[in-house]
Amino acid sequence: MEKELENVRIKLLSELKKLRSDDGYIYAGFPRFMELFGRDSLISSLQLLYLYPDFLMNSLDILSRYQGNKYDAETGEEPGKILHELSNSRTYLEDPHKESWVRLNEPLFLSIDSTPLFIISALMFIRGNYKTNIDSLKETVKRSVTWILKKLENTGFVTYNAMEINGKLASMGWMDGSWDLYGKLSGDVALIEVQGYAYEALKLFNETFPDNNLYRKINDKIIYLKNNIDKYFWVDDIKYYSPAISIFNGEINILKNITSAPGHLLITDIIDMDRKRFIVDKLFDKNMLTPYGIRTVSTGDDIFNPVKYQSGSIWPNDNWIIMEGLKKSGFITEAEKLRLSLLKAATYLKEPYEYYSVDKNNNMIGYNDLLIKPCELQAWTVGLFLSIMDNNFYGTSFL
Repeated sequence: MEKELENVRIKLLSELKKLRSDDGYIYAGFPRFMELFGRDSLISSLQLLYLYPDFLMNSLDILSRYQGNKYDAETGEEPGKILHELSNSRTYLEDPHKESWVRLNEPLFLSIDSTPLFIISALMFIRGNYKTNIDSLKETVKRSVTWILKKLENTGFVTYNAMEINGKLASMGWMDGSWDLYGKLSGDVALIEVQGYAYEALKLFNETFPDNNLYRKINDKIIYLKNNIDKYFWVDDIKYYSPAISIFNGEINILKNITSAPGHLLITDIIDMDRKRFIVDKLFDKNMLTPYGIRTVSTGDDIFNPVKYQSGSIWPNDNWIIMEGLKKSGFITEAEKLRLSLLKAATYLKEPYEYYSVDKNNNMIGYNDLLIKPCELQAWTVGLFLSIMDNNFYGTSFL
């Protein structure tokens, strides 16, 4: 197996060259996603930070340049917000059937998680003593922090309105193709993982810059998030967190689906250890854990369908964040068990697909049997496979 993994590693390093943009950041994938994505480029850059720190430096730089300055309902732009997607000529060359709302060289801001992930990534970069223009980056981060604070004023949580993405995406989170899960929501939507990201971003900002003039306001929001996450998201009858709540006309709708999304809370301190244990137990039961990684949706859930895009398939970015959260929270045995299952996937697949899936009997489903064919070369899969082969772990506040 060691020789086989080494061959896969050599191939991954070679494939990675295809994803490097002329500006030095990493494209999300080839051939379908040869463009800048806020979420994807940041996660991939964090995974590969130990090998290629320039990926993160260049991603932070270009995302800063395109940071939102105005309100634009059509593109989702807001002051301080970090973009979701930026097309280029390669986009249409490699994917001529691109979604109709994507326009050449025009940034779209249709994500709710890119901004807190940007803050976390930038602060990790600053705290890691990498060579960068700290003053310039700090100002961009502060504008993003201000965006989060403004978002929190509405409902107490970081939300988007379902009408903002009507007919475009299922959600503004990373599972933006899970219509079965999020398509039923209306009004203001709060995703569980985004509350964790926002909490971590604000806490990390105050720790890094304790003399900032927003310190007290930020601290108040941190306390609110920590004190209210259970009140609004915990579902007592399943002993687990909801993946999302929506607020419409003053009424709260809470999803009771069992998904991998609460696993992202493990990278933060927004919940206590007792709650983290409930999450770990749920993620590692037979309905979620497979020999090749953790599913997005439990086999016992009524929306489970492993051949669908995000209704039970296995996503490398999702598993990487959960794995790093397990390490940070002290679940070392479970983290290693997950790492070994992902190594098994790497040797079985030999290709860094966008996602993959297994059936209820834990048999790998063929590429051509999936309803939406995965992108064949995905940056965050390359990043996951390389990092688990090298057994890399940062041990910082976030990872």
